[in-house]
Amino acid sequence: MRVPMKILNLASRFAPALLCFASPEERRNRVALTFDDGPHPEYTGRILDILRDAGVHATFFFQGSNAAQWPALVRRAHAEGHQVAAHGIDHVAASKQRNGDAADNAIQCHALLCEIAGAHLPRYYRPPYGDITFRALRSLGRRGYRFAFWSYDSNDSFVTNAGEIESRIASTTPDPGSIVLFHDDYAHTVDALPRVLDTLRARGLTFVTVAELCDA
Repeated sequence: MRVPMKILNLASRFAPALLCFASPEERRNRVALTFDDGPHPEYTGRILDILRDAGVHATFFFQGSNAAQWPALVRRAHAEGHQVAAHGIDHVAASKQRNGDAADNAIQCHALLCEIAGAHLPRYYRPPYGDITFRALRSLGRRGYRFAFWSYDSNDSFVTNAGEIESRIASTTPDPGSIVLFHDDYAHTVDALPRVLDTLRARGLTFVTVAELCDA
C-alpha cells in the first residue's frame, strides 16, 4: 500500500532521522538543491559545470540504470563534493512493484553507486515519484536508509522553457530550510540554473547538500 505524501510529511516531524522533507533550522538560510533521474550524458555535465563555477554543492539522486551507462558522471559528481544518492535502479513507483522489489531496487542502486564512486555513500534514498509503500519504508528503515523527499518543486517536469522556472523561483522563492526538486535530464533546467542560483543568493540563501541540511 502506498503511503500518501501528506502522511509522510507529517510523520517526518516525529521521525526526522528516517524522513526528510526540510530542515527546521530555517534561521540559517540554507537550502538544498537536488537533481533527479540522471546522470544524463549531456545535461548532467553542464549542470556540474554551472555548480562548479558558482561554488555550489548539490545532491544528485541518480538512477542505477543511467549510472551504469555513464559512470564517469557519477564519479565526477562525487569527486567535486556533491552528494550522490540512490533513486532506484529503474524509475518505477514502489506501489507498482511486487512486494520486496521496491526495497531491493533501492538497495541495489545504492550498492552500484558506491561501487562506481569507490566510496561508502550515506544511505539516502529518494523514491521515484516520491512513491513508497509501508513495506519498503519499514524494510529500508531497518537497514539504515533515510528517505529524502522535497518541500519545494521547481516544476521543471511540467514546463517547457527556462523562463517559466526562473519566474517561479523569483515569485515564490523557496523558504530557508527547503529541499528543492529539479531534474538533470531537461535542457530548460540547465538553461535556468545560473539565474536560479543568482536569484536565491540575492535572497540571502546559501546552498548545502541534503545530508548537510538534514543532519544539522
